Amino acid sequence: MTSTQHEICVTSELANLANIGSFVSERARLSGMSEKQVFHVQMAVDEACTNAMVHAYQGDPEGEVRVCCYLEGNDFVVEVVDQGQVFDASSVPEPDLGRPLEERDIGGLGLFFMRKLMDSVVFVAPHEGGNQVIMRKRIGGRLS
Repeated sequence: MTSTQHEICVTSELANLANIGSFVSERARLSGMSEKQVFHVQMAVDEACTNAMVHAYQGDPEGEVRVCCYLEGNDFVVEVVDQGQVFDASSVPEPDLGRPLEERDIGGLGLFFMRKLMDSVVFVAPHEGGNQVIMRKRIGGRLS
């Protein structure tokens, strides 16, 4: 059963990341998450929204980013939706964490961190275009 959805919709200006972070943190705390879990959710959502603003909209501040939070069973679910350039998450290689830092490419760790911080991260290409990222965090523990 899905609970009431709460959402915030902002333009794709990086300055709006703080508003999104406050919104998501408040919803996560109200769901009963620990501060560590709240931090993990906030970091993952920040990365997903930054990707939408910087990559999907290619820095255009006039795009729209919608963030929706709700409970589904024991899962806190966050959906990030944009109407920007479609992103294929399967095209991003796993980072080689064994290589020395100075030999690694700049960037490319965002998806890695999102997947480490959340219990589930799914990318969907909506029929109307754009991107949808659905992230889940089990309240009190990890998804099985």
